[in-house]
Amino acid sequence: MRVASTAGFIASLLLSTAAIAAPATVYSGGDILTMKGPTPEYVEALVEKDGKILYVGQKSGALRAAGRDARQVNLAGATLMPGFIDAHGHLIYATHTMLDADLAGVANIPELLARLKAHAAETPEGERIVGMGYRAEQMAEKRHPTRAELDTVSATRPITISDGSGHHGVFNTALMKELKLGADTPDPDGGFFDRLPGGRELEGHAAETAWMAVLATRKPLTDAQTRKGVQRASQLWVENGMTTASELGLGLSGDDISIVTTIINEKLLPIDLVMFAKASASERIIDSAYQIQKSRTNPNGDTSADLLTARPDLDKRYINRVRLAGIKFWMDGSVDTAFLSRPFAKNPPGVTAADYRGMRVDPQDQLVAALDKYWKTNRQVAAHAIGDEAIEQLLVAAEATAREKGMGDDRPIVQHAQFLRPDQLKRVKALNGTVSFTAAGIYPMGDYIRGLIGPDRLAWVGPANSAERLGVNWTINTDWPAGVSPSLIYAAWNVVNRQTRSGDILVADERVTPYAAMRAITINGAYQYREEKTKGTLEAGKLADLVILSANPVKVAPMAIKDITVMQTLKEGKVVYTRPAAGPEKTAQLPTAFSGDDAHPHASVEPMLTEQNRRTLTALVEANGRD
Repeated sequence: MRVASTAGFIASLLLSTAAIAAPATVYSGGDILTMKGPTPEYVEALVEKDGKILYVGQKSGALRAAGRDARQVNLAGATLMPGFIDAHGHLIYATHTMLDADLAGVANIPELLARLKAHAAETPEGERIVGMGYRAEQMAEKRHPTRAELDTVSATRPITISDGSGHHGVFNTALMKELKLGADTPDPDGGFFDRLPGGRELEGHAAETAWMAVLATRKPLTDAQTRKGVQRASQLWVENGMTTASELGLGLSGDDISIVTTIINEKLLPIDLVMFAKASASERIIDSAYQIQKSRTNPNGDTSADLLTARPDLDKRYINRVRLAGIKFWMDGSVDTAFLSRPFAKNPPGVTAADYRGMRVDPQDQLVAALDKYWKTNRQVAAHAIGDEAIEQLLVAAEATAREKGMGDDRPIVQHAQFLRPDQLKRVKALNGTVSFTAAGIYPMGDYIRGLIGPDRLAWVGPANSAERLGVNWTINTDWPAGVSPSLIYAAWNVVNRQTRSGDILVADERVTPYAAMRAITINGAYQYREEKTKGTLEAGKLADLVILSANPVKVAPMAIKDITVMQTLKEGKVVYTRPAAGPEKTAQLPTAFSGDDAHPHASVEPMLTEQNRRTLTALVEANGRD
């Protein structure tokens, strides 16, 4: 095994950039892992030209294919792989949270309050104080903070904080007054407000739909805040080797459409973004756009065709790196509210109900209607389903639709699949579906999950190796910023080793090989999104979406996988992130826009006026087809 030296790699990179105008680039001098087949396959060299992979194979053949003016990049022992695919993330939501107080990793409530106070001091007067990332089960108090505790940060300024899952949160008294919440406020379907003992007065904690309703009241981001948030989120994604990002819940915030149109109009993204509309907002997102399209009076005006400049992969579903791929349902919530077929073995903190089985969030009839509408179309249906009963509801609906309409290429997605029964895994395969495991939680939360679920259902926890043996397409994801870590490498380390914080192995039989884990974040992810023809493997004709790693994750000791670093990320041959050569770890600054002047242009349009934002959304939906 050769571990790349950062200095050697960066020196090679600097030499190569001198010939940036060269028509082709040849990569060699390290492991080039194609990810093509069921076992590791390596080639000696790869040629990139015009944003696509021109050649993979022997170096002699690469030099002939590249031509005499090609530049050469010596990997200096680093490993070249396909760029990582974000199988479940929230880049649009992260545009908000990257501007908020970081509460991840707080050990106790006093530390949480101290971080909030520091953030409040930097938040302009009149703006809500917002934070995210604490984990109740990991703090010393083993509970959520109360609104009285948040009042010590400010008694006059509204405050909201979300836990690390995004499914729970707490507000202070000022926010409660602003929203006119009180003892008479009912619990919505699929959610609840905690009450003070002995009465109906709100305690401050809310969960699921109740918390989502609170979050939706946040004031829309300004254009300047949107640019800053998108840049910070994009930097985090490319720093972690991802060339395709996702938003599995467009509509979680009230200004999501505005953010997306700003991204498109100003060309803010360096990588692709696949979006799934939140089910409760999907009709608004899709149908309102078509009403605008139908009402147009100038047939020669700014139509969607003008926005569909061909990408290098000729995939016209994308507009300035963005595409709307499908609809996302929430069948349950967090690990603490997972919808189970049998009661929890041990109730989560704060839950006193007997025979507690979690809760259902989105109504079944909405799921059935969406499957009926979009089955055999170019829109996919994905479902957030943690508990086995939540997964069951999705499978029952999808199987009924398949019986009625026949099988197509629908590829339904079970997101999280935390507690997945063996019989359900077989049914996912019959539907040609994907299960996407949020694997990064195994180490920090595995011991906690063990207590919640009990020994007789432990084998259901993220059964990745069972999926691999059965031939089910499976992926791993970060769910960032609702997850534990934004690193897919860390997620891969978890699914390979399955070690918990206590040192135990969580179901040893469900550990997978490092190569299987790497397929889960490359070709399997591309297949999940119906993009396997252009992404996920290093093959001639595919996009040159690449990541260069400090070591080969297939060859290092399994426990060392988490120590591998991303040296460079390239989108269609263009460098979008380079790890600093020395000094403290920093995120490389990305340009604020990615225009048609880039070395490898993607679909681009002239900047549009603010009043044209609605047309942009119309075109985005039109590009995916009215079904």
